[in-house]
Amino acid sequence: MQRVTVLYPNGADVKFDFDYYLAKHVPWVAGLVGHGIEVRRGLFSPTGSPAAFVCIATIHIPSLADWQSVLAQHGAQIMADIPNYTNSAPVIQIDEILRSNGHE
Repeated sequence: MQRVTVLYPNGADVKFDFDYYLAKHVPWVAGLVGHGIEVRRGLFSPTGSPAAFVCIATIHIPSLADWQSVLAQHGAQIMADIPNYTNSAPVIQIDEILRSNGHE
């Protein structure tokens, strides 16, 4: 299995509407990909400074081909929804799961 990790960089001027994100964007995208999405809110770093990322979302995908199919069909709409909840430009990374402790 693979994962898509979406990281929203934090900053002094970053705004993030978690209510909208959790109530509308995440359920919509989860329905498109057919898998749950884990969402984490950045609190702070070990040194006590602000978290590097205001939000991190992890999307489980069975294959890269499945993810690319979703993006081909809905990518423009997904990206167009981002300004509804944040002004942070997301960084997207595809990961291969090498080991898991079984919490998926």
